[in-house]
Amino acid sequence: MTDVMVPITRLAEFWEDWKYLIWRDGARSALPAIGLEVAQLPYRHTSLLLLAHSLLEPLPDLQPKTTLDVRPFTQTDLDLVREIDRPSEARLCARRLERGYVGLLALHENHPAGHAWACIKMDPRLERVHPRLEPGDVLCADVYTNPAFRGQGVQTALTLARFRLFRDLGYRRAISYIETRNAPSLAVWQRKLGSVTIGQIDFLRVGLWRRVRYNLDHSIGEPGSNTRSV
Repeated sequence: MTDVMVPITRLAEFWEDWKYLIWRDGARSALPAIGLEVAQLPYRHTSLLLLAHSLLEPLPDLQPKTTLDVRPFTQTDLDLVREIDRPSEARLCARRLERGYVGLLALHENHPAGHAWACIKMDPRLERVHPRLEPGDVLCADVYTNPAFRGQGVQTALTLARFRLFRDLGYRRAISYIETRNAPSLAVWQRKLGSVTIGQIDFLRVGLWRRVRYNLDHSIGEPGSNTRSV
């Protein structure tokens, strides 16, 4: 989910998501996650790493632990997202499709195992931070794994599939920004795929005000501070 949304709409989506989580996981399991999201409504401060992977070098041959069929994400796949994740995620997927993002869907025996997104021109309405994409760059945006398939290599398979797709289209580098507390995604990019860290991003939101500070490689984004109010 993205923070870049009209506040009232965002609150309505939170409420719908919370009801879904309680239904899916039960109140005892869902309430800690809901409590964290409630605490972050007025204030959020997080750090992100910006990572890059060359598409000009051979890609590792890493196989998932379960059989997967990875194919392009289409409009009809929104119903599959609704089966495995909160309602706002399906709406976000729909917005990504509408705005030209490329999606991939991973299936195991026709059951959705996860999905991932990429773009060559990011939409600021969908991305929390906005590192500049150079010619030849592709942004690997959101990736999600069905909880029933976590630990099976789904995220790795989807990331490699994005790399191959855009390499074959002539792109030279994949980049992604990942929260420092997101250990599974960092493990995929850093440990499994050998990507390099090319910058750090500090994100602060207080109410409707946002500050984003970049400490980046000059070839990726503007160094220093970029402060804005929304």
